[in-house]
Amino acid sequence: MRWLMSPGAGVLTTAAVLTLALPGLAQKAPFPNVGEDELVTPVAGPSWLTHLGISLDRTSLGQGAGRYGPPPDQPPEPRVEALGLRRTITLSGEDLYRLNCQACHRDTGRGTPPEIKSLLGPVQGSSRALVQQRLRSQGDAAAQSDSKAASATARMAIITRLHQGGARMPPRDYLQSDDVRVLFTYLMTLAKAPEAAGPATRTVSWARLGELTVKGTCHICHDAIGPRPSASAMLQGAIPSLESLVTTKTVADFVHKARAGEPVQMGDAGLFHRGRMPVFYYLKDEEIAAACLYLATYPPEK
Repeated sequence: MRWLMSPGAGVLTTAAVLTLALPGLAQKAPFPNVGEDELVTPVAGPSWLTHLGISLDRTSLGQGAGRYGPPPDQPPEPRVEALGLRRTITLSGEDLYRLNCQACHRDTGRGTPPEIKSLLGPVQGSSRALVQQRLRSQGDAAAQSDSKAASATARMAIITRLHQGGARMPPRDYLQSDDVRVLFTYLMTLAKAPEAAGPATRTVSWARLGELTVKGTCHICHDAIGPRPSASAMLQGAIPSLESLVTTKTVADFVHKARAGEPVQMGDAGLFHRGRMPVFYYLKDEEIAAACLYLATYPPEK
């Protein structure tokens, strides 16, 4: 892989026609250096599906995009991915939601009950105005003081769940307090809470953007490390590790696969099949390119 820096533009551009180098070699790239962003750490450990012991065909986790790639007999479409990558990126609460929540809770926040519950109810429970309205409708004379305590408790429960996860929800312990603050403003908007504020933003490095994309979306289904499965194993439902993906795909291929999908060779006969991986149309090219460079520069760990 090469990194090409446009003079004075602050934009990192990938030479996508080249084969992706091994992660260890990627650290020799001149910009940016490993450790430049102290918040960034490698992705590690089993995927959330592996952790739960369930296969992709038996869950809605990680499949909130709801779209899948083209069938094997469909002619490939021209690639139009934009592979420029800025040094820093400003994220809104909606961006953080897309990267960390939408893969399971979908764009509406309603999830796919009963497996993935809607997050709208809990968020509405953290709205003092909505809690106060509910208590008054129940004839609670102490609605003013009760609503403050109840909404504060509900908000803390959501933040705790974000960090610690739940029975089916992976922990988002890599999120910083500023990430959560900005994300929460969007959750309040999504839940149509009366006190929803205007959009807050958060500026992050390209590596942090890649980390959020990988840990918030990709790691739900893909283990951090492991050899690439055989075609036969793929047919049986095996999912390639993040480590194997980053050593076998160019940046352009990585982005195209995530954004548009492509047929996958599976089975001993070497036949092509529609891929099982959802097409993450709602992720931006820059976010996926950042994920690829993050995996190469901060190699996945056991």
